[in-house]
Amino acid sequence: RYTWILSSPNFGVTVLTGTFAGYILQEKTWKPARKLTWLVIIGASMVIIGWIWGIWHPVIKKLWTSSMVLVSSGYCFLLMALFYYVIDYKGWKKQTGWLKVYGMNSIVAYMLTMCVNFSCIGHSLFHGLEQYMGAYYQVLITASNAVMVYLILWWMYKRQLFLRV
Repeated sequence: RYTWILSSPNFGVTVLTGTFAGYILQEKTWKPARKLTWLVIIGASMVIIGWIWGIWHPVIKKLWTSSMVLVSSGYCFLLMALFYYVIDYKGWKKQTGWLKVYGMNSIVAYMLTMCVNFSCIGHSLFHGLEQYMGAYYQVLITASNAVMVYLILWWMYKRQLFLRV
């Protein structure tokens, strides 16, 4: 049975860890190398502590246990460190423009994938391929769903339409 009341504080802590990462990145007095170092140290620490804590309190996503909060937040810190290193530290911004389209309307992307099933478009376009692709046909349909979401987000981005909460 799903215990959302017991896991609700853990969702709040997850949000706070993301806020904390944002504060690290916005710190004006820190050099980029220091920000990167702290993101890696905090991320690795949370992953290690979360998996150790998972021995006594299992890492369960559906229940969003406290060990899951540590593990997932740690991985997010490590991914943030990786992207910060590649994009801001090394300056490889040209190749990451498509990420901006998703990032500027990430809530819309989430809502579209949760509320709208675009698979009918993929099925209409690629129906004849199903017999040749076998199990990989579903991969094609899933990819076409992602393309549809991206096209909507790109259209919104080009028109400066951003959902803000």
